[in-house]
Amino acid sequence: MKPVKNIFIPVIALLLAAVLLFSACSKGGTDSPSQTEAPGSSSSSAPETETENTEEPSTSKYSMNDNLVALTFDDGPGYSSTLKILDALEQNNSVATFFVVGYNLDEHPEVTKKAFDIGCEIGNHTNDHKYLTKCSAEQRDYQINENNRKIKEITGADCKLLRAPGGLDKGLSGAVDMPFIAWDIDTNDWKLKDAAHKGRSDEQRNADIDGVVNHVMSNLHRGDIILMHDIYDFSADVAVRLIPEIVAAGYKLVTVSEMFEAYGTEVKAGSTYRSAQIEVSENHATVKPGAYIVNTSSGGLNLRDSSGTGSNIIAEIPKGTVVMVTESVEGWAKVTHEGKTGWVSTAYLRPAD
Repeated sequence: MKPVKNIFIPVIALLLAAVLLFSACSKGGTDSPSQTEAPGSSSSSAPETETENTEEPSTSKYSMNDNLVALTFDDGPGYSSTLKILDALEQNNSVATFFVVGYNLDEHPEVTKKAFDIGCEIGNHTNDHKYLTKCSAEQRDYQINENNRKIKEITGADCKLLRAPGGLDKGLSGAVDMPFIAWDIDTNDWKLKDAAHKGRSDEQRNADIDGVVNHVMSNLHRGDIILMHDIYDFSADVAVRLIPEIVAAGYKLVTVSEMFEAYGTEVKAGSTYRSAQIEVSENHATVKPGAYIVNTSSGGLNLRDSSGTGSNIIAEIPKGTVVMVTESVEGWAKVTHEGKTGWVSTAYLRPAD
């Protein structure tokens, strides 16, 4: 019988050969370019290090290059009127911001839920439509907080924006922990509601609707916030005509928050915003006499025959124009442009120095 040790010699040799062969194949597999590697690409054997991307991805669907405007509705939800507006928004791939009142929210929570579900934003217009400047601190907190609670209960989301009834927010910048959203285009739709014009003919009603639509379209610029109300049938009929007109003119109707995010508008609690990129805080409500530059987000600034958004427009002052302010009242400045003297909003003026 042959010694047992002789049996292991060929076995050991075979194992060594297998190890060497496996090592060679492994090196060829990791160091050689794969068959799918693009011609001319590097085949360096140096290990690649993965760089972590620490940049926060943008969640905005829009950008500074988009022509965005925000249509806003106060005092709702209504029922049939608000649903009609929602249908028009959906048909035109658009959304809006609805500043709801608590007592109407109690009546029609399902309407607000539908608005939220189709992508609209729900803002706070107080619980009982009380003027916040006339409320005590306790009453003011209740008006805001109670409605915020209701909005979250219905939508599941925190309310981020507040619109003071009547736009009256003077003196509240340090007392309210939410940004105030005002407007720079007032449709005055409530003045033309059917209840105030009993006996109006269908022809006159259509003419009134056209008048509101034409007013908005002739003053519309990117970044604008448009004020309407969704509790009137007249306003709903205006919206049905206005929404496709705005879209056809090349604008996108988005929520206030979407527009602010796209345009980089930094929103601060207690400050008032009339449009995107324009902040109006209390210390800018009046201005001293002197030279100012028209500082609109685009287009021009309306020169009116008297102070107030309901006054007549007599001219448009182009963006970047230097004007001389001769006097100022709350939120308005008197200037002269090309021989015409009138009033402009101080929200769109910055010192020329």
